[in-house]
Amino acid sequence: MPLPKNRSNSVRKISYKTPSGASRIRYRRRKSGNEHNCAITGQRLTGVTSAQGIASSKRTPARPFGGRLSPSAARRVIKLRARLAENEITLDEVPIEFLPYVTPNVKE
Repeated sequence: MPLPKNRSNSVRKISYKTPSGASRIRYRRRKSGNEHNCAITGQRLTGVTSAQGIASSKRTPARPFGGRLSPSAARRVIKLRARLAENEITLDEVPIEFLPYVTPNVKE
């Protein structure tokens, strides 16, 4: 019988074989959630959660690129899009990390 601390569903059961061929079970705590980072800058996103008990519309900010980009990166993307629309710059002048978000086939 496993220890009481290992009898919960928050503990993963990992089966493995020892070199002698015997089967054993290793117990590992599940991680409670992951940290959400900006796709461009890598900084931590605030206001984003992976909790399952709340509605999906409450899990991310309701602004363009909310939950995917940090506010500073989203601001730069919006500026680049506007400059491309006004033909102030060309697509070659856009930094490479912003290209997936500047091209028009990306959902916001």
